[in-house]
Amino acid sequence: MSSIVQTESKIFLPFLHKSHIIENIEILKNYVEQESGKKFPLGVTLKEKYFEAINYIQDVPVPYSNEKIHVTYFDKTLQNKLLSLGMIDKEDLENDKHIYSQQEQEVITDRIEKALKLIKVLHNDLYDLINTLIGTFLILKKDLFGGGSVSNVMGLVWLNPQSDWSIIEYAEAIYHEFIHQSIFLDDMINCMFPNANECAKEEALVTSTILKIKRPLDRAYHAAGVSIGIMHLYHLFNDPKNSEKYMDDLRKTVEEIEARTQFLGEQGVKTLEIMRKFINHPSFDDITYSLQN
Repeated sequence: MSSIVQTESKIFLPFLHKSHIIENIEILKNYVEQESGKKFPLGVTLKEKYFEAINYIQDVPVPYSNEKIHVTYFDKTLQNKLLSLGMIDKEDLENDKHIYSQQEQEVITDRIEKALKLIKVLHNDLYDLINTLIGTFLILKKDLFGGGSVSNVMGLVWLNPQSDWSIIEYAEAIYHEFIHQSIFLDDMINCMFPNANECAKEEALVTSTILKIKRPLDRAYHAAGVSIGIMHLYHLFNDPKNSEKYMDDLRKTVEEIEARTQFLGEQGVKTLEIMRKFINHPSFDDITYSLQN
């Protein structure tokens, strides 16, 4: 099991801890080398290790490059995978209504690039981790949805930006999806949620920090993690009001999960305990530090 490094004075959440994320990637890479019988060449980047490993495991490879995150509007293979997973419906694709106009595409691509540059200015190590765990943004319209990530296609983020999104809201969406990706990886390596089906049972439903409705425990757990990241982003913006916007709802979610730890694996329990410490003594500076170390 991958270790959680935690000093007496600092609170490190594993999914926002640079060393822990890198360790998870190395464990994944070593597993794939053992399974495939092929060694990764010397000198490959961390992103190459991650995507060559994850694409070996997944049935649909996610395009990636070291230099930047791909932005695509037309990838049929990825689109059909989202369709098969139920993230989008056939009706969404009728008459190509899921495709943004050329002008809209240019605006969206520009805003994504500006949001990533903003994140880089705010926290260069966070930017590097986002670039490592996300290979492709698939931009696709669907009414009433802003996008999402799924554990079946790690490294892929579906985005459906709204026309009124600011650059800050783009940055928020990117940080949001990065946290999902990081938790997916930690769950794959360290088994945070041993049985997803069990998490969807009536007795496992938990109030989501973000949506404020009952959701399967693993999804509510993800939302709790996402809320911490979003509040951290606003802390980086020096926005005290928004850096506390989810704290009360986060406390409620964590309390409900604490009453249902039988649905968690060891890593899920450990991370929950660290979330509790964060709630009791919030320190966004610890998160800033952990993303660097």
